[in-house]
Amino acid sequence: MDRFHEPMGGPGSSVSGGSVRAAEKTRNGIETIVVAARAKVAHFSRFTAVGAAGLVVNQGLFWLLASEAHVNYLVAAVLATVGSTTFNFAGIESWVFRGRSRPGAKGLARRFVAYAGINGGSLLLRLPALALITFALHGNYFWANLITLAALTVARFALSDRLIWPGRQAIQVEAQ
Repeated sequence: MDRFHEPMGGPGSSVSGGSVRAAEKTRNGIETIVVAARAKVAHFSRFTAVGAAGLVVNQGLFWLLASEAHVNYLVAAVLATVGSTTFNFAGIESWVFRGRSRPGAKGLARRFVAYAGINGGSLLLRLPALALITFALHGNYFWANLITLAALTVARFALSDRLIWPGRQAIQVEAQ
């Protein structure tokens, strides 16, 4: 390297590009954060898209059971949750968090049980809220079901992302 291309202060000098390296590290750190944030937004967008389809499944089952089969609306909520949990799991496993899963039937079963557990846990929060909105506030049980499902979406995503499908793999963001 000639003197023209040598960093100011010469090799080993305290002025030899320390601030340039610090700026590069900062830029790389910011880029890493931006890429991670974009991946998280992409995962959440896909999660909510699957959830929206699952919401249609849940509401359809809920309506059939509560309105047509005259099943108590709280029992209908439990049964509809079982159906939509299975539907959502298939979409989440194959589209939202693909590439994060370990192959094999045991891993698949473990993830399904964990996901069903999260939805079962959220159901323990939803049922009292559903009863409160419907009975105490005289709201329509169909709308109450929709409200309680939507209210817990972010919590279900956070738990799924961190506990069931953990990983650092980022999905390709199409709008790059």
